[in-house]
Amino acid sequence: MKRGYILWETRNLVCIATLKTTNRKTGNMIQLWFLEKGKTPVESVKSGSDSTTVCKGCVFSNGRGCYVNAGQAPQQIWKAYHKGVYGFLPVKEYSKVFSDRKVRFGAYGNPSLLPVSLVKRISETSTGWTGYFHDWQDMKPARARKYADFLMVSTETEKSRKKAERMKLRYFHVSPFQPKNTRECLATSKGLTCEECLLCVGNSKPKQKSIWIDPHGSRKKKASEQALQGLAV
Repeated sequence: MKRGYILWETRNLVCIATLKTTNRKTGNMIQLWFLEKGKTPVESVKSGSDSTTVCKGCVFSNGRGCYVNAGQAPQQIWKAYHKGVYGFLPVKEYSKVFSDRKVRFGAYGNPSLLPVSLVKRISETSTGWTGYFHDWQDMKPARARKYADFLMVSTETEKSRKKAERMKLRYFHVSPFQPKNTRECLATSKGLTCEECLLCVGNSKPKQKSIWIDPHGSRKKKASEQALQGLAV
């Protein structure tokens, strides 16, 4: 049985879709991972290269608060990739994998590394999805809006959150304090999985409120410190 597929790659980066997970928060969604080819995820975090590649734009990168433990699932997927476990999945075969499944864009890394045409195709082929991208502030507004049609823009500070509001983009905000006019993540408030909820789909649900969650994971203290910087902006 296939464990996953390569969806996209460059000389330095690769996107891998894994087909099964035991993640209780997300439920059994297909998970997309973005990894540096030449460094393990642990090395990427230690060197800080994650901040300029797969996790560009995230204030929690480089060990500053990300809830993902790079030494666990990302590391194992990286090793499996280098052992040749995953084959390439052509776009014409997406329906064989994504039909009747729900997809989590960016279990690790920015799904905006994928061409927006592939994000669109996967979304349309699947029965539902969630996704978040951090590098929206580094993009031209028109390009950011194309990705935001499918993905939540990630915000952690008041400055980034207010910019998202000005651009009329739905956002996923990680901070110790819940902003007005946001909805608490239903995994926290209702105990739903992402697979059950599916509110984090960017501007494809324009009438839904943006989502807030309190920093979590083993590095939540660091994440809170990062999020609180510029709180009064």
